Amino acid sequence: MAQDSSHFLNELPIWKLKIVASEYKIDVSACKYKRDFVEKVKTKRLTEDQVRTALSRAKNEPIEMSANDEDAAEVKAIGADIKEISNKPVEPTELPQEDEKTVERHIDEALTMKPSFFEIDSTTESAFNKMILGDFGEAIRINREARMMCLGSFSAFQVYSAAVSIRAADELLSRMPDAGGRLDPTLRTAVAAAKRSFISGTPRQREEALENLETLAAKTYQAFIGESGQEEAELRVLLADYESFGTRTEEARRFLEIAASARQSFNLGEYIKHVRDARTRAEEAKRFRVKEIENAIPLVNAAAQEAKEIGVDTGSAESDLGEARKALEHGAFKRATDLLAAIERTVDAAHLEQIKRQKDLETRQLQKAALTVSSREPEVMEAASYGMDVQQQIGHITNTKYALERKDAVNAVKYARVLKDASAEMEKALDTKRIEAGVLKHVRDVKCGKCGHKTLYSFPNASQKCVECGHSFSFVPPADEAMTAQTSQTSEADETLPKRVLKTADPETVQKSPENRPPEKKKGFFNW
Repeated sequence: MAQDSSHFLNELPIWKLKIVASEYKIDVSACKYKRDFVEKVKTKRLTEDQVRTALSRAKNEPIEMSANDEDAAEVKAIGADIKEISNKPVEPTELPQEDEKTVERHIDEALTMKPSFFEIDSTTESAFNKMILGDFGEAIRINREARMMCLGSFSAFQVYSAAVSIRAADELLSRMPDAGGRLDPTLRTAVAAAKRSFISGTPRQREEALENLETLAAKTYQAFIGESGQEEAELRVLLADYESFGTRTEEARRFLEIAASARQSFNLGEYIKHVRDARTRAEEAKRFRVKEIENAIPLVNAAAQEAKEIGVDTGSAESDLGEARKALEHGAFKRATDLLAAIERTVDAAHLEQIKRQKDLETRQLQKAALTVSSREPEVMEAASYGMDVQQQIGHITNTKYALERKDAVNAVKYARVLKDASAEMEKALDTKRIEAGVLKHVRDVKCGKCGHKTLYSFPNASQKCVECGHSFSFVPPADEAMTAQTSQTSEADETLPKRVLKTADPETVQKSPENRPPEKKKGFFNW
């Protein structure tokens, strides 16, 4: 497994990083600060052993020394540093559990001892006043005391500020969700390096580790807040778009308010969680609204067809209805809703105008809607008893009954037609359930007189139905032919009733039956 060299690189000075970059042909000409050199070398994904090898190789290469003694001394120092680094064991990227507890205890203690520079300020002010008064010797003595006090307080301040930065970065890591690789993995290594240098590092190591930690933590925090804020802003724009075509977004906006409260309290994990929950609720509300728009198309189409049957010119409405379907398919939901609303308003107004012009039209249409409900409601209830999803049909029945109570013929026939179409669509599924439940019995070796398939089934009341083409019929006694004809005419006139074609028996069979055989002609005097 490859070793992580990020912590090792952070501890190297710039001139050593230049040696490594030169060894592996890494361009560092644009680098200005140490962190830039570290980031550039890290892009090569070098292991710690490779870095040590490069530094060792640089040690063994012959060095062209100038006459300057300072250069020679620097070369000797480089060799000593390389030897020290090569002998140093590989350090893990994370602290052991026991060391972690020790660091946390020391950080807690450091945070309780906040340094104060008030006494130093007072002393330096006193030294300045002595100097103004001409007491230069006392001014020097007091100023020296202030400087010594400042050095001690500065050391305490370094420890305190290091503890603050480490604790803040640690809390930042614990509160930020690490979903989708959002966090830079080097940040955890930087925290471990800062903790290690806090308890056993030199002041220089501590400062370099803290600088690296603070830089990475600031970048990570800014990137996370910027991305999360952008996600929240995009969601608010999306909600406004959803609301433009009637989507209910109250629940999504409530989650956004909760997310804003979490952000103010710097609870970053809860913040991003509630933003994502708000997006989920918004998408669910959008899907529900799109389904409503899809269900509105048959209703508007039914309104246009009913108006067309009573003489209204619906050419423009049918053309706009096609445009609404295309808009819905292409995701232009606002245009689709606007078109459907305009079509329904126009068609309903024309329908109402025709009712005002034609006598008894309102009565006939109310009767027609009532017959549709009375004939289709038992089928819908039967389908519900089989566990079928008939919520849409039940809603149409409720709307039709409500319109009938208000004597609203326009909406009554509109919802009745939609009910009729929806019930026809579920007819085959209902027949399947009837067959499974044993309500329909298969009639063997008998073909349907309409489609020719052997798919005739009989009901308990002796009526029969073809489940292939939907043709249904029943046998009636031929004794009263007038009643049979009247019943047949009634069935043909009422198209809203279920398809039950009354069929008389075969004429040849009727003639052969004893009760229907014509009386024989009597031969005799009175036979004309």
